[in-house]
Amino acid sequence: MSRTGAYIFPSQVHVDDEIRRRGLSKRMDVLLDLASDTLAMDFRAILKNGTEEEANDPRFRRPLINIMGIAGWQQDLRVRDVQPVVVAGMSLGYLTAAAAVGWVSLEDMVRMSHTMATIETEVFAGTDYVSVFFYNCDSDKVFDELRAQGLDPLLHLAATVSSNQFLGACRLSDLEAMKPALMKAGALYRPIPHSFPGHCGLMETVRRRYAEEWEFHAPHGNTSLPLISINDGRPHTSGEIVRQHMIDQFTTVLDWRGIIRYLEDLRLDTYVVLEPSAFVVKSMALDPECGLAPVTGGITGDL
Repeated sequence: MSRTGAYIFPSQVHVDDEIRRRGLSKRMDVLLDLASDTLAMDFRAILKNGTEEEANDPRFRRPLINIMGIAGWQQDLRVRDVQPVVVAGMSLGYLTAAAAVGWVSLEDMVRMSHTMATIETEVFAGTDYVSVFFYNCDSDKVFDELRAQGLDPLLHLAATVSSNQFLGACRLSDLEAMKPALMKAGALYRPIPHSFPGHCGLMETVRRRYAEEWEFHAPHGNTSLPLISINDGRPHTSGEIVRQHMIDQFTTVLDWRGIIRYLEDLRLDTYVVLEPSAFVVKSMALDPECGLAPVTGGITGDL
C-alpha cells in the first residue's frame, strides 16, 4: 500500500561543481535538450565548460534548477512507494511545482523563469542590491534593533524561512552600517552571490513588468493535485490563482514557515525535498520549531 506524501521543490541555489555533475545526469538529458531548444542556449555546454559567472547567471541557473526539480520529481515517482497528496515550492520552486502537476508546460516554465531573471537583471544592473541570508536570529528582534538605531529602512524583509532564519534585501554597502545592530540581535548573515533582492517592495517594477510580459505559448488550466502557495500557505488548484501568486511573489514577503506548518498539520507519512535540496533541508534541521523530518529525493536522492 502506498504511503502518503508531500513533495517540496527547492529554491534557487548556487551552482557548484556538484550541481554541475548532477545536472549532467542521464536522467536530465531530455530536459536539458528541451531547455536548450526553448531558450536557444546550450545548457549542456554551460554545465560542462561554462565559467562560474555563466553557470550562476540567473537567466541560466533558474531554468536549470527548474528542470532539475522536474527530473527529480519524475524519477522519485518511479522509485518511491509514495502517493503524492500535495506539492509545494520554496520561492522559485513554486513555478517548478506548478509545472510538475501539469498547470504549465515545461517550455513555459523554462521561458518564464528566464524572463523573470532577465527583468531582474535589467532593473538591478549597476546597483549593489543583493539578497542576504540571516540565521541564528529572530527577524522581529533584528528589525527592532535596527529600528532603535534608525536603520530599519536599510533592510527589507523578503522571506521568513523559519523561526530563526530569514531572507532580507539590502545594499551591500549598507551592511557595515547595520553590523552593530545585527550583532546585538545575535544575527549571523551571509550575502547570497548572484542573487537579486526578491520578495519585497524593491521589486515593484519587476512585478509590473513580469505581469505585462507573462506569456504562455501553451494553455494553462486547473490541476487535480493541490499546490500549496508560498504566498498564503494554503492549497490551490486554480490556474488563475497560481498565476497571480507567481506574479505577486515579487512584492510579497514569503512565509516558508507557513508551508512547513501546513505540511506538519497534514501528518503525512513522507515529506520529500527534491534536489538541489541541501538549503531547504538544512534550514529545516536548524529550525528548533520544525517538526518535519524530510528525506531527499530527485535525480540522485536517498533511493
